[in-house]
Amino acid sequence: MNTEEQTGPLPEASPIISPSISGDRSGLLFNVNLVFLSQIAIYGLAFGLRVVLARGLGSDGLGTYSLFFNAVLVSGGVANLGVGLGNIYFLNKGNYSYETLLSNSLFVVGASSVLGWIFLVLYGTIIEPDLFVSGRSYWLYGVAMPAVLAYVILTSFLHGASRFPALSAVAVAQGLCGLAVVGSLQVAGELDVFWALAGWAASFVLADAVGMALIGFKRVDPVNIWRPHFGVLRDQIRYGAQGQIANLAQLFNYRLDQFLVAAFVSRAGVGHYTVAVGLGESVWWLSSSVALVLMPRLTEMSREEANEVAPLACRDTLFASILASILLVIVSPLAIDILFGDEFSPARTPLILLMPGIVAASATRVLGSYLFSQGRLIYNTYATFIALGITIALDFVLIPSLEVEGAAIASSVAYIASLVATLYWYHRVSGGSVAAALVFRPADLRHYSGAWQRIRARTPWRGKNSQVR
Repeated sequence: MNTEEQTGPLPEASPIISPSISGDRSGLLFNVNLVFLSQIAIYGLAFGLRVVLARGLGSDGLGTYSLFFNAVLVSGGVANLGVGLGNIYFLNKGNYSYETLLSNSLFVVGASSVLGWIFLVLYGTIIEPDLFVSGRSYWLYGVAMPAVLAYVILTSFLHGASRFPALSAVAVAQGLCGLAVVGSLQVAGELDVFWALAGWAASFVLADAVGMALIGFKRVDPVNIWRPHFGVLRDQIRYGAQGQIANLAQLFNYRLDQFLVAAFVSRAGVGHYTVAVGLGESVWWLSSSVALVLMPRLTEMSREEANEVAPLACRDTLFASILASILLVIVSPLAIDILFGDEFSPARTPLILLMPGIVAASATRVLGSYLFSQGRLIYNTYATFIALGITIALDFVLIPSLEVEGAAIASSVAYIASLVATLYWYHRVSGGSVAAALVFRPADLRHYSGAWQRIRARTPWRGKNSQVR
């Protein structure tokens, strides 16, 4: 599943709400709706790509593709050193200039890429060019790893500046390119693992170009890229690394089971599990949107405002995720057979077993944004490592005996454990009750309704239509 890396509905109202807070709520809801629609497009493109790959490569080929994909994500997570998270934090705190943070970030991209290329050449020469993929596919790591690393770091500037339309444009460009290339190859009858991976890597190269254009090439100082501000870079890494360690642990929570399925079951099993995971991720459309918008907004809010926003965002996101998961389980048998084919019918049971954990992770994402905003990123790391320990232990116990279903059970239990730990630290930091963060209140609907009416009243096209009437 994604880490991937993350936004919030409206805060629960107190009896008296200042106009500034009320307006902030409307803007928050607008951004959540905008990002949510973008997430539908982004995940929809990713889902379409997975369908094409499943049809064109079969379960074994999809499994090989997924192992390459996961290896790149892990290497990119290590190579960025947490600089992306540091950028989001310091852009909102205003400690350092945008240009200084950008120059330092591009230095990290360049230095990490060079080290990665050296490793690939040495590994391919001394051992052999075979790391989940072999031959010419192996050398695609040399393009994919720097491209994904640059994507993570460049989009952190759009995220940190709350430029959500631009952030969405970069992600949609990547998804469109990947689907267009792979879809064209499938239609032409030329799709194989190499070209599927090449198309995926190319989509990130395009997205990097779009991201850099939106940031602005004029903001780049070539001299400072080669002579970065090491004092500032140290702070970027020191803060961001706390969260990046958690991201890496979370990534292993999401991906380790696929490597173990490949080791204990088969690459076809990885393909089946990939389909289950891909369908399950659709439940995260809303929670990803909420976490994405909340992270910078909570960071710039006062502590009191953040304590008001976070529990409402969490409980309502959790409620919506529960409803979405129930609907997904109902339609999944038919959806798997129609979209992916009978070959992937074994994905049905793992999907159902993943659902409790996926729902729990929806709440964890929102509360994780709150802890980030309060400078307590290390608590996210603690919670994630607890989950990782459970994942590793259960994977080795369950996968050899239960195969793909065992991986799904292990993941689900680990995600629930992560939520329990996050709730503990959320309560310690905010002083708020766990029930307020989890239990949906019908009265919440009034806040959304009022904010939506304010958004509609400020929408230019609505005003024009009103005049026509």
